[in-house]
Amino acid sequence: MFHSSVLVCICVLFLTVTAWARARHPQFRSIPTTVKTSENDTVLLPCYVDNLGNNIVRWWRDDKLLADSSDPNITTPARVTMFPNNTLQVEELRPEDTGEYMCQVVRPAPWNPIQQMHAIEVLYPPSVVPIPESGQVIVELGDEVKMACEASGVPHPIITWVTKGEELQLLDNRPKLRFIADNRTMAGTYECIASNGVGEPARAVIELRILYPPEVSTDRNWVHASPGIRAEISCMVTADPEAEVQWLKDSQLLEPRQHISTYHYEDKFRLLFRRVQASDFGHYMCRATNRIGTNQQTIQLSGVANPAVFKKDYKIASENNYTLIWEVDSYSPIIEYNLLFRKYHEGTRPGPWVKLIIPADGGYVPGQLHSKSYTLTGLDSSSTYEVTLLSRNVFGWSRPSSVLRFSTAGEGVEDNELVVEVETHEENKLLPAEVAAILRDQNCASMSHTNIIGILLILIMLLATH
Repeated sequence: MFHSSVLVCICVLFLTVTAWARARHPQFRSIPTTVKTSENDTVLLPCYVDNLGNNIVRWWRDDKLLADSSDPNITTPARVTMFPNNTLQVEELRPEDTGEYMCQVVRPAPWNPIQQMHAIEVLYPPSVVPIPESGQVIVELGDEVKMACEASGVPHPIITWVTKGEELQLLDNRPKLRFIADNRTMAGTYECIASNGVGEPARAVIELRILYPPEVSTDRNWVHASPGIRAEISCMVTADPEAEVQWLKDSQLLEPRQHISTYHYEDKFRLLFRRVQASDFGHYMCRATNRIGTNQQTIQLSGVANPAVFKKDYKIASENNYTLIWEVDSYSPIIEYNLLFRKYHEGTRPGPWVKLIIPADGGYVPGQLHSKSYTLTGLDSSSTYEVTLLSRNVFGWSRPSSVLRFSTAGEGVEDNELVVEVETHEENKLLPAEVAAILRDQNCASMSHTNIIGILLILIMLLATH
């Protein structure tokens, strides 16, 4: 019982001493404060202390003493004032005033100082500088691109990138970009935008230039002409750095001629024939070269006719006959046609072409548009056929027309006339492989209309026996 009474007394005494100590020692009544404000404003940082007594109050910024209550003659920095209530005033704020400020109460030994931290954030609009500072990045196609922007501002700005009017979809708001220039269309203006909610966003522009070998294209790789007329062939060249363009004929550098001239505007290069001569016909190469590489495009100037164009007519199909109508654009009269047809089954390999030689209509044809019609007879009903046509004038055979796919009339057959592109052979881009093989057979005799019908009847009989 005695020991319990002693323990209670000790606890009461401890609490009494602690309360007395608290009442006698200084304590902060203010709370830590962070002030966010704009430039040129004035800020008051509180330092309210209970039981301050004769203790000293000092204000610090980093390791620099700003004010000391024990020395009113201390030199305080410009724009900084400590009031009698220990409040610190900073006026005409500047960006460099951003930081932490410490109010410190210095107590006599053996007591350590007590301190309270405050902060000032001087908000100011963002600014941004491109990296490289020149604002230009030059790489070759396939190289790695590195660009960045250095932003400042309070709060710290968020970075976004925009190119060709669209924001780049990045995983984060990064100040640096790294990617492979695997496509020349990636060249252009890249804009770095820094924003922090204060004032207007800041922008920096970086121009990306991607050096690449020449790219050569042409609207037409075959141009129809005739002696005595005006003609032109052209190619489009894009390159960086700028390419040197040369014209070659039949793999030889084109020599200057009085009736041929070259000129260009922007990226289009032209070869003009004021009055075509027969010796001008041939293959011309537009070749472009820069320090990155070389590229070229071949264009043929020819007197042969343009490919025939089939005309559609819904009244020309029957069960066993089909009438074809076509037009050919040719400066020179058409001498004859080669009509090639074969049966078509979707999903199976088509059979060989059957060739018909059709004489052109005699007599004078005004203009350069030649029309012709021809009826295929002895066809199977409810069947689909393919047909292509070649025209010959004094300069030779034309390229084949597009393939016309048509169906004869019959039960369950709907009209499905369709024009499809003809397949070409790598070694002879002017003709389909199978068509070229037929035309190379010089031993094939010309067929009259009577012979054609007879052969078709024989074919029909042979098919019927199977």
